[in-house]
Amino acid sequence: MSAVAAILSLALFLAFLTSGLQKVFFSTAMSAAAEHVGFTKAAFQRIGVLEALGAVGLVCGLSATGGFWFLVNDLAAWCLAALMGGAVVVHIRRGHGIKGAAPALVLGLVALLEAIFRLMA
Repeated sequence: MSAVAAILSLALFLAFLTSGLQKVFFSTAMSAAAEHVGFTKAAFQRIGVLEALGAVGLVCGLSATGGFWFLVNDLAAWCLAALMGGAVVVHIRRGHGIKGAAPALVLGLVALLEAIFRLMA
């Protein structure tokens, strides 16, 4: 795996694990965020579980160069990118504009870059 892909994997792991766990444990800030986008507590917690699982998937395949764990890392990166694509759509539909969708857009693009750099290695 290239060094760039490894660094991106670790950065994404930290970002998605912390974000996912905040949603799962539904902190006060997450309560406001869920209300802001129009999700229920349960729906927001499910999104948090997906984010945390994706983060773990990125780390599980971090040092793999082929085989099952390589696929786990790739699948996690593509799924997280798709999840963030959905988040961008939700933010834009709710009228938050590109400014409101920017964090999800950036994370989604970084997940795509991680998958691309990993495939190129």
